[in-house]
Amino acid sequence: METIERAPIVRVTSGATESVEDALATEQECSIVVDGRALVRAACSPGDRRAWALGYLLSEGRILGPGDIDEVCDDGGTLTVRLAQAPSVAPLVPVASDLRLEAARVVEAVGEVTARARLFAATGGAHAMAIASATGIVAFAEDVSRTCALEKAIGCALEQEADFGRSFAVLSSRVPERMIDKIARCGIPIIAAVSAPTAQAVQRAAELNVCLCGFVRGKRMNVYAHRWRVGL
Repeated sequence: METIERAPIVRVTSGATESVEDALATEQECSIVVDGRALVRAACSPGDRRAWALGYLLSEGRILGPGDIDEVCDDGGTLTVRLAQAPSVAPLVPVASDLRLEAARVVEAVGEVTARARLFAATGGAHAMAIASATGIVAFAEDVSRTCALEKAIGCALEQEADFGRSFAVLSSRVPERMIDKIARCGIPIIAAVSAPTAQAVQRAAELNVCLCGFVRGKRMNVYAHRWRVGL
């Protein structure tokens, strides 16, 4: 299944109409089943489904690494995962990393991710997420679902054996509390988002030792928690 389809539309501009073809992002219903138990079902973009499963399980505290998984089978709509040990949920604790970065690196990375967001540029209907380091983008994903995009980026980084404690997350979306939890479970100490966090997300980031930056656009950003991580 392709990530983009084209459809005829009528475009209205200042009262004038024209018939044109528009690019639309596609979506597909997918599920993750772990040891016979259905855990999640989501409408997401086609592709990178294994990365989605890995990122979902890590960010939900159900695995600590790829070694916790025996097998992942993908039938195109359902990912069936068999774990190497009995499933459990790891506790959510403050991030232990002492990572500090220059604020300029955070701003730079957001610009890099925005420039890579080709699905969004073509359709306006996708979110771009990435795991970055001090030297570059480690993993990148786009998806119609902001949560799936984040999980795919985390899963790709996990497969590359990224050091999450020396990395930061870049989000093209707003930041709810749940995203703070998912990122903190991976041990990632800094979040840079192009949009706003919720009040609960700010409180959660403060509790979990996560630096939370929002409205990272151009050369500006707002830092809501643990500003010491970006030299402020």
